[in-house]
Amino acid sequence: MDDHLQQFELAEKYFSCGRLEEALEILRQLTRVRPIAPICHYRIAQISNMLGDPELARDTYYKALTAQPNIASLLLSKEHSSYNYVFGGKKDECKNDLCPFCGAKASPRWCYSLLEAMYYNDFFNPVRLWMYCEPCHHIFANEFPEKLFVYNDTPRTANPGFFHYYSNILSNIRGRGFATGMSLFEVGIGACECLLAAREIGYDIFGIDVIDRHVTDARKHYGLQVETADFVEFETEKQWDVIIMGDVLEHVSDPCRALSIAERLLKDDGALWISTPSFESAFALVAGHNDPMRRQQYHLNYFSRKSLYALLECNRLTPVDYQISGHFNGSMEVVAVKAGRKFP
Repeated sequence: MDDHLQQFELAEKYFSCGRLEEALEILRQLTRVRPIAPICHYRIAQISNMLGDPELARDTYYKALTAQPNIASLLLSKEHSSYNYVFGGKKDECKNDLCPFCGAKASPRWCYSLLEAMYYNDFFNPVRLWMYCEPCHHIFANEFPEKLFVYNDTPRTANPGFFHYYSNILSNIRGRGFATGMSLFEVGIGACECLLAAREIGYDIFGIDVIDRHVTDARKHYGLQVETADFVEFETEKQWDVIIMGDVLEHVSDPCRALSIAERLLKDDGALWISTPSFESAFALVAGHNDPMRRQQYHLNYFSRKSLYALLECNRLTPVDYQISGHFNGSMEVVAVKAGRKFP
């Protein structure tokens, strides 16, 4: 057994310094050793993904979890949120291998263990396979729960450090003439930093969120005009000068419908502001397999600039400004206006 442990330590050394093929060769041999087979399978899954075989990675992750349900305690520190996780079997989730935009059959791109994320909620399956549509240059989750947020009752506190950030965004929208009117609708109010900043500036504000706790707290603590609603089911005859969709589209199973609704609710001289992670951002390219968005359980879509712009244009919206986010690493911030609009 001591010899096997030495071999495993050598494989770990190879793995940590990027000598993946050499680590893989040793680990495959060690899967015959029952006490360490599960953790060897887990490492083989990680390496398989890095070497471009995400389907093998998915199957091997589940092999490791099935053989050692508490494997997280062998891989993670005691301080990690997943340390006490015990695999109880795979949950039924919605499955999709067709591009949500063009309907073409997509191919597996990546596979990651969500247990390695900073915060993992076992409402989700512990392994995420990401699909890639080459024509659309878009990535999306292969499996996901039907409802992502029905269980989320975690209170959130507004971060005053974000007020200036949102003030700058709204100043850019007004200053460049994208929208000069002062009515604002936020989709997904979160901790209310944007609505609070907009109200201070003088906007007539309104917001919605799928999480009732966020809405209740916004009313109780800040006196904000907000409602609990799912945007893809939201109906109103009102229109707004500015619509804010910060970190929303990546959570939506049908982003095309969401943008169609946004276009309908936007005034002819209004502006839509979107923030969403981009898998081709400078940050994502540098981070590679360490990109936290690849292990983000709540995200169903991972956009590129190309896929977001195409989706906007399909919904009669024209992107007019692109910024690298000052809020989240790897996110893009895009302002869009109605197609055909002429600026002064």
